[in-house]
Amino acid sequence: MTQTILVPLDLNQELVIDSVFAAVKRVAGTEKARVILLTVIPEIDAGDFPYVETEYLKKLGTSARNQLERIARGQIGDAQDWETDVRIGPVGRTIVRRADHFEADLIVMASHNPVFWDVLLGSIAAQVVKHARHSVLVVRQKDPGKSDKPPQGDVSRDASAA
Repeated sequence: MTQTILVPLDLNQELVIDSVFAAVKRVAGTEKARVILLTVIPEIDAGDFPYVETEYLKKLGTSARNQLERIARGQIGDAQDWETDVRIGPVGRTIVRRADHFEADLIVMASHNPVFWDVLLGSIAAQVVKHARHSVLVVRQKDPGKSDKPPQGDVSRDASAA
C-alpha cells in the first residue's frame, strides 16, 4: 500500500529543505510513496483587502507552484510520485485540513528556530501537532552557530535513588 506524505514548506525557509527531504526519504524508504508538497500563502500576505488584484494573487500562486515543482524535481525526482498544492489561508489550519483532504499518513514539516513572534503567537508546527489527526514529524532547523552535540550534564536524577 502506498503511503501519502504531506510536506508543507515555507518557501522563505530554504535552509531546512534538505533536512525535510532527508527525513521524507528515510520515512519512505524503498517503498513507493505519494509525496505532496504544500505551501500556504498566509492570508495577511495574500490579503483580504479590496485593493489586492486577482492577477497579483494568481502570479503569487504561480510563482509558488513553480518553486515547489523545482524543489520536487531536485529533491524527489522520479524516486516517488509527487504533486504540488498551493493554497491561500491560515497556515496551520490549512495544513491540517489539507492533510485530511489528501488522507495523509504522515505530515513531515520543518520547525525553524523560534523568534519573538513565535513565542507570542505559537509556531505553525506547534499548531499542526496540536490539531492534526495525522502523525507529524517535525524536523528541526540546524543552527549553523551551534554544535550538533547535545548539552553536557543531566537535568534529571534517578527517582529510585531519591
